[in-house]
Amino acid sequence: MVEQSFINAFSLEGNIAVITGAATGLGNAMAKCLTSAGAKVIVVGIESEEILKKACEDIGNDAGYYQFNVTDTDHSEELVKRIIEDHGKIDILINNAGIHCKKPVEDTSINDFNRVLDVHLVGAFALTKAVIPSMRSNKSGNIIFISSMSAFFGLTSVTAYSAAKSAVLGLTRSIASEVSCDNVRVNAIAPGFIDSIMFRKAVEGDEDRQNKILGRTPMNKYGDAMDIGWAAVYLCSPAASFVTGTCLAVDGGCLIGF
Repeated sequence: MVEQSFINAFSLEGNIAVITGAATGLGNAMAKCLTSAGAKVIVVGIESEEILKKACEDIGNDAGYYQFNVTDTDHSEELVKRIIEDHGKIDILINNAGIHCKKPVEDTSINDFNRVLDVHLVGAFALTKAVIPSMRSNKSGNIIFISSMSAFFGLTSVTAYSAAKSAVLGLTRSIASEVSCDNVRVNAIAPGFIDSIMFRKAVEGDEDRQNKILGRTPMNKYGDAMDIGWAAVYLCSPAASFVTGTCLAVDGGCLIGF
């Protein structure tokens, strides 16, 4: 076994990391953390070029961007091909792009349901499928899916979101079982209740929901986006070289709380 220093064990120096939805929120925090660990980040997002450029300047380390909607699955392979042609490889893919839909089940239309699944599940699968061949060829790669607390226990008014995030866990395990033999590791992160724009939209004006969340979180606070970023660094680093097919809950103890 090759011994590594503490610093090298968590280093992502020389890695090219593609992160969807990294212009804002959790994706942006992950981008900053991966950059701090040495990776060059490629932001994939639907925002305007002005917003994407500003995000890249903020992320640093010569971060780049591609304007792309992950639901445009007919062109996922084309995007991956362009990134590899421009940057030589893709070492890390983090499927973070997401949308929210807070409606009672009776008010959730089939269109609402499909729209959420198309972003969180179908779009993520298409990009993952497109990037796997090059990672397998390189005998190295890390893929991260973003799940949710809603995949572990029932939350009201988020039927579509919960279904998508639950399916992500099955996707993580199944793909890991197929590709880990080629040193391509596939894991998920389940953020707890993290203070973000999407989270605020989900709980604004709902004091009962907020009290319920904090009441079952042993640390009695919301998480910070950077908590998810550092978890992503760990899972993509040599320190986690024997970790695959798992879901890391970063939740202040919410899953074990009462």
